[in-house]
Amino acid sequence: MTTQLGILVAFLAGLLSFLSPCVLPLIPSYLSLVGGVSFQDLKTQGASRLRVFTRTLFFILGFTLIFVGLGILFSGTAGFISGASRIIDIAAGSLIIVLGLNFTFDFWKLLNMEKRFHLHRAPAGAAGSLLLGMAFGAGWTPCVGPILASILFLAGTSGRILQGSLLLAVYSAGLGVPFLLAGLFFSLFLRQAERLKPHLNKIRIASGLFLIAIGLLVLLGRLQRLNIALFVLASRLEAWRNSAPWQVSLAFGLTFSVLFLLLQLAWLRGFLRDRSRRRLLLLSFSLLSLVLALLIFSGVIDPAAFLVSWLSFQGL
Repeated sequence: MTTQLGILVAFLAGLLSFLSPCVLPLIPSYLSLVGGVSFQDLKTQGASRLRVFTRTLFFILGFTLIFVGLGILFSGTAGFISGASRIIDIAAGSLIIVLGLNFTFDFWKLLNMEKRFHLHRAPAGAAGSLLLGMAFGAGWTPCVGPILASILFLAGTSGRILQGSLLLAVYSAGLGVPFLLAGLFFSLFLRQAERLKPHLNKIRIASGLFLIAIGLLVLLGRLQRLNIALFVLASRLEAWRNSAPWQVSLAFGLTFSVLFLLLQLAWLRGFLRDRSRRRLLLLSFSLLSLVLALLIFSGVIDPAAFLVSWLSFQGL
């Protein structure tokens, strides 16, 4: 798997882990425990947001250390098996498919076993939040196991310790960024979480299908074809950028301009329905699209160069 494709998969896997039925409902309790504040203070914004934010960062660092350590173990072990990359792909792909099927149909109860750390009072300070994050990473690994294991197997197929560590760090970011946002916008998070509750089973099934798709790509060796396709796309975009830079700028600028117009239309519809929060969000994104379009037309930023670098990136 190319590094950039692996990063996208790992980050999405982290988001799906956050939305899993055994993690999402307990986020308020963990934020209260990590921040050292009551649930009511979080809800009414009576708590220090800076303290909650800082301690949540250390909490995320804690489980990141655990996950990256596992990534080093898996990728390092696979690196010692020389000349057996195809065997590793078949084994890893098959296991990912099994995990995805179990995530979807829940037929193997053993995989759902977990060891949680039930703490009524977190250790004080940033060091306590770090230790709690490490306990979360170690104790909840079976809870997020099918998704986490899939990323670990992808790290193993790379056979490169730095690339495997990067994948698990990105997975941790996908799991950790929503933690931070939930702490900063706790009331909004509670409302959105309530809306998601009826759909958690659908999210679980979609996550299982996601794992099955990744497993099939690994098993059949199709990820290498995606690698070639990304390189071809990067080379064609680079050639177009070198031969007609004004056309590339015009194309990207018009894309963001159209996005700005569409968001403005959505904002006007929200204005008529008087949904203040939604209108503010739409207005923010529409203005961002306008600013990006102006910067592209003026030549300040070059999104084509960024895309070429991203598509050509092969990791450490």
